[in-house]
Amino acid sequence: MRAAHAENTLNQQIAQHAQVGLLLAAVRRRQRQAVESRVARLGLSSQQFWVLEAIARQGKCSFSEIMAGLPLDQPTASRVLAELRSRDLIEISTDADDRRRRRLGLTTDGARLAQQCGSIAKQIRKALSAGFSGSELATLATLLGRILYNFDDLDVTSPPGQDLPTGKQSARASASLFRHAGAFINPFVRSSRPNYW
Repeated sequence: MRAAHAENTLNQQIAQHAQVGLLLAAVRRRQRQAVESRVARLGLSSQQFWVLEAIARQGKCSFSEIMAGLPLDQPTASRVLAELRSRDLIEISTDADDRRRRRLGLTTDGARLAQQCGSIAKQIRKALSAGFSGSELATLATLLGRILYNFDDLDVTSPPGQDLPTGKQSARASASLFRHAGAFINPFVRSSRPNYW
């Protein structure tokens, strides 16, 4: 009886996680579609759009400053910047205070395009937060940050490429991972975790 209850609980956790994962993927996909449908006429990809908008918002900035504000890995960001530079939309100059550092800025054409990007970005951000109170947005950001932390933690507790356990060990490990990853469902669990947002 106890084993059946434990299996039923695990199945419920699996269903909850599947639903959360699907919703997160759907939101990300829908946001990307909303951006792409609006920037296609500008001849930009969604990644190019966000990089241009970030440079326009921050002013002249370093590569690391751009990276800190965008969900792009370094190779992708480097490729996007190279594409924008080849189109003469951004320029790279030497930092006046440190000649080893480079600063990213907009060309005249880039600034003109970025102005349109800024208007679209406002629409996207407004759609993301519409209908939420300030406290709801803060709670949502905290919960999403906790999910990110759970994945960072997963890479520590079960590094990619590590041999998977077999047999009974596998069943125990799966149950443990689902309990561990389910921590974000209860906002009081691990509340001392850092806020990613």
